[in-house]
Amino acid sequence: MKVVSFTDGTVRYYLPCKLLETKRYQIMFGQIQPTQFDIEFSLLGVPVRVNPFFWLIAVIFGWNLREASLIILWVIAVFFSILVHEMGHAMMARAFGYSPHVVLHQFGGYASFIPGHRHTLGKSIAISLSGPFAGFTLYAIFWGIYWILYTNNVEVSRGLLALFGFMFHINLYWGLVNLLPVLPLDGGQVCRDTLLSFRRHDGETLAMKISIAVGIGMAIYFLKVDERYPAILFGLLAFQNLQALNHRNNSW
Repeated sequence: MKVVSFTDGTVRYYLPCKLLETKRYQIMFGQIQPTQFDIEFSLLGVPVRVNPFFWLIAVIFGWNLREASLIILWVIAVFFSILVHEMGHAMMARAFGYSPHVVLHQFGGYASFIPGHRHTLGKSIAISLSGPFAGFTLYAIFWGIYWILYTNNVEVSRGLLALFGFMFHINLYWGLVNLLPVLPLDGGQVCRDTLLSFRRHDGETLAMKISIAVGIGMAIYFLKVDERYPAILFGLLAFQNLQALNHRNNSW
């Protein structure tokens, strides 16, 4: 996700509500404060911080795999995939001259940066889309490796086969879902920015309404196909957008 520190505009979980004096977006799920248990490092010159709850939620999502070795592989796949996704946002932001940093947390992750006065719709959309397309590129790389192994009759271990499956699922399936017009997902960011370029007076409000409708629709769909976690996620996003919309209406 992209947050512009006045965004998670990037990631990753920032929802622009009423602009503050600092001209920064509010964070939809609350400020992700540093802890003494965070893992911090630099990747390609971009500061990265991993909140400990990131690991906990990743384990919970993979718990139904039941085998410790598969759960570990799942966590590795989640970490690597989300990191690549957020680095996609961050590297595009840096290409435009911004100074991004990446945070991985219990809701996924975000790449945060402060846009300059020359920030444009095109730049914003490019940064939003660079995350999912970094994931699609990673999917293509792993698919290519798998295809080479398969066509050359290379015997693949059960663990490696599982890892391929995890990477395919996260980077293709999650990437496509992330493009849905639901804030603060990347598709929601693109939807909001596009609407604001044509309807500055109510574009953000309209984006929230679209987010609520699509979020509820996806929650119902995932419930029908017995996918509880995505259903909970989209239900939560719809609720958060409804809260933000009510807050915005009450602020005026």
